[in-house]
Amino acid sequence: MYIGLLHLHHWLPFLWLLLILVALVQNFLVWKSDREFNASLQRQNKITLILTHLQVTVGLIMLALAIANEMIPDMGTLMGDATLRFKYVEHPTTMLLGAVFITVGNAKSKRLSSEQDKAKSVVIWFGIGLALIAVRFPWEAFLHGA
Repeated sequence: MYIGLLHLHHWLPFLWLLLILVALVQNFLVWKSDREFNASLQRQNKITLILTHLQVTVGLIMLALAIANEMIPDMGTLMGDATLRFKYVEHPTTMLLGAVFITVGNAKSKRLSSEQDKAKSVVIWFGIGLALIAVRFPWEAFLHGA
């Protein structure tokens, strides 16, 4: 089960990264022009949000399995080793925060009335979420395979 989740957690970000970049560009174009914030764009934002939540959920399940199977050493060793600290502390924490910002952006865009304000909310909050995720993203494993 862990191996299957690991593969899903490795390959899903390719789709997610593409989708969030497209969503950011399209929302930016709506924000800065007279384009319409239509149902298709709102649906795309929702799919981006769902993929974000799916990725975080898979990651949290993997973390729980690692704890349950005692794959994580004691806290002193964990915090003393930069690689382990990144994998089990920094990466999950920052990904959760990024997902929170993306969730807030989607929720705020639903409550605003102006189309430009909706798109602006998505661009700002999704952008902050993406920036947080990019800071603690395991780029080497992502680009070379996990």
